[in-house]
Amino acid sequence: MAAIGQSNKNDASRQIVQSYSGQHGIRMRLLNLESVRRCSADLSPDVMEQLDTTSTTTAPGIRRRMLKGRRDDVSNMADFSRVLGVSIQILCSGLIRYSRHNLPPERRLLEDPEILESLPVELLTQLELPVLAFQETEIYDIHHARCTGPLNFRNHGSRNDWVWVRARTEDMYGALRGRLPAKLVPLFKIRHYRCEDRVRRLAGVQFVSAMNTGRISDVHSLVTVQMKEDARQFTRVAIGTILGLAHLIPERDQRWIVNSRIDLRTFNEVN
Repeated sequence: MAAIGQSNKNDASRQIVQSYSGQHGIRMRLLNLESVRRCSADLSPDVMEQLDTTSTTTAPGIRRRMLKGRRDDVSNMADFSRVLGVSIQILCSGLIRYSRHNLPPERRLLEDPEILESLPVELLTQLELPVLAFQETEIYDIHHARCTGPLNFRNHGSRNDWVWVRARTEDMYGALRGRLPAKLVPLFKIRHYRCEDRVRRLAGVQFVSAMNTGRISDVHSLVTVQMKEDARQFTRVAIGTILGLAHLIPERDQRWIVNSRIDLRTFNEVN
């Protein structure tokens, strides 16, 4: 909490707005210069070089989430069970529960353990998430959510990132507005037993629960969350419900403060 107290001596909203205003001002300057150049105006060589090396056009919208980093040691449910250290029976029951609660009847998985255990499985280590930049409609920031399980990440410890998951409607969880932070456990694909082209792109996450029903604290003006008692098991969610990376600050054992001041978009959404 000492770090939080020190950081609160600064006005987070002012810092965020100033940073965004600076980026916006530079972009507007480049757009104006590009407009002047198209009118055949006489610009200095330095300005011309800067315009040639800096893009002022909006890149095409990227909306699809992408799974990357396939592991070579997993190809079926038995491998999946071995790597995660979770029994096949628990994995299959979790898939059946996900299918019942989230899929329309015509697209649900068959609830036959033998068929589920035979399904091809891919285990992945990265999820690329396109997140709309603040106050933009076509410009996306790409969040790289990592999930390495027990494997080291770049010669350091394992990495299982925190992400935002759309869990309920916006009237739930107070200031979190229906979203909950969750820790990625596995990222995986399961192919349909009859149609190889039909793939379920799923994630296993450990949800936290919002303390005080998600109300903002009077002490640090942030929301506090804690790990659920049954967090040893993970919940299966479609990767389409994962909204972006979340930043949590450890407060004590199994309890964190949600850092909604990490960027202007999060600052605007969590209040």
